[in-house]
Amino acid sequence: MSDTMAGGNRRIDQVLEAGFTDGLASLDTSEVRRRRDLARAELEYLSFLRRLLQGRRDLLRDEVDRRRTGGEAQPVVERVVSVMAEGSRGPSRGEAPMIPMPEDEIAMARRRVERLLSDARLSDLEALSDQELDDAAGNIEREEREVSDVRTRVIGVHDSLQEEMKRRLKAELGNPAS
Repeated sequence: MSDTMAGGNRRIDQVLEAGFTDGLASLDTSEVRRRRDLARAELEYLSFLRRLLQGRRDLLRDEVDRRRTGGEAQPVVERVVSVMAEGSRGPSRGEAPMIPMPEDEIAMARRRVERLLSDARLSDLEALSDQELDDAAGNIEREEREVSDVRTRVIGVHDSLQEEMKRRLKAELGNPAS
């Protein structure tokens, strides 16, 4: 995720561009709303990507634990159900997605995760050597940390824009911000 480009055209480049939240008071409401919605869409994408990474990380951790404890292998479907039931996810803002994610972004997130570890290999974790399993887990964990770090920055941008929208709404309603 450290591949954001200053002056880039991608949504992430725009949202994390220096100055994206500067001078909000001088912008018209439609521009503040546009920027907030852009940040929100990027946040939804990053949250989805992070959930994909966490699910795969949890499957890999489950296999590491199984090997360490000498447990019996389960079919991948049962592992997925077990991992999902545990709910072992990282910190969350507890928000439901607000913007439907386009299919092309869902596909892009999946391709990004698949580059780290082919999903076909996840269907047969027993076939991975201990070293391959450790390498795969390390790759997924590094990527999840990077995505989480960028997501945190995007949350800050979104929150600044949202606060400006709230301030304006209060002013319109005759209750100037304190």
